[in-house]
Amino acid sequence: MLRAMRVTALFMGYGLVGFGGDYAAGMLVDHPHARRNVDVNVDVDVDIPDFDLQIEPMRSGDCAYQVERRVSVEASASDLLRLSAGSGELRVEGRPGLDRIQAVGRVCASEEAYLEDLQITLERHGGNFELATHYPDQGRRGNWRGNDYARIDLTVEVPLDMAVDLEDSSGSMEVSGTGDLRIDDSSGEIDVHDVNGAVRIDDSSGGIDVRDVSGDVEVDDGSGGIDLSDIGGTVRLRDGSGSISAVAVQGNVVVDDDGSGSISVRDVRGGFEVRSDGSGGIRYSGVDGTVDIPRDKRRHGG
Repeated sequence: MLRAMRVTALFMGYGLVGFGGDYAAGMLVDHPHARRNVDVNVDVDVDIPDFDLQIEPMRSGDCAYQVERRVSVEASASDLLRLSAGSGELRVEGRPGLDRIQAVGRVCASEEAYLEDLQITLERHGGNFELATHYPDQGRRGNWRGNDYARIDLTVEVPLDMAVDLEDSSGSMEVSGTGDLRIDDSSGEIDVHDVNGAVRIDDSSGGIDVRDVSGDVEVDDGSGGIDLSDIGGTVRLRDGSGSISAVAVQGNVVVDDDGSGSISVRDVRGGFEVRSDGSGGIRYSGVDGTVDIPRDKRRHGG
């Protein structure tokens, strides 16, 4: 009798474990019998130990294989986020009332084997946080073959006015609602708006649009147009090629060096200075302070 009771208890235990595993798997795909062709959301909070989940990729849209990855951690606006992103679109948004850094990455690859190396990590170092995307070895070396590709389209939400230090290799980006912001970008369009602090941008190529910034703005750009508006501090620019437009600036506008392209400045409460200019006309109007530009470039009324 005792032996029979032990066997019965053993089978009951295995049954409960099996039920729990089926229930957990069902929760991950929102249906207890779903196995394929689904988006899988994986939440990883760095406050808890690392764990592994078997993720089945899906085929969809412009990706041969794709999967979604998520990371999240508690943070405050007084902290600093250092973000390193590779190939793919990037959006960073500061949200009122949010007490976390949370990131969602749409991982996209031409080969299923690449998905394992396409990861997102989020680590805490005191009051600083480091968020990074990771790519297959051949992607880091830049030797993709034929139609091979791998990218992570990343959306990041942070507490409103949190300072962000961002490095991006390629792909368009949009950043809003942060505090002090620094961007180091290789290529792709940059859209920055509604920043409560200073903005510093180092960019190799691609258009730059910056608006509604409370502090100073400094841009060092290789090529591509620069459009600035509603800037609460001083503007300082270095540009290789492409047009420059600065409108509604509360401080000074200083162009340290401009290789080629027109310059247009309007409604500046401070002064306007161009220290070095290659080719392209200069227009200005509504400048309250002193104007110091090459004499042969002066063209009032812009």
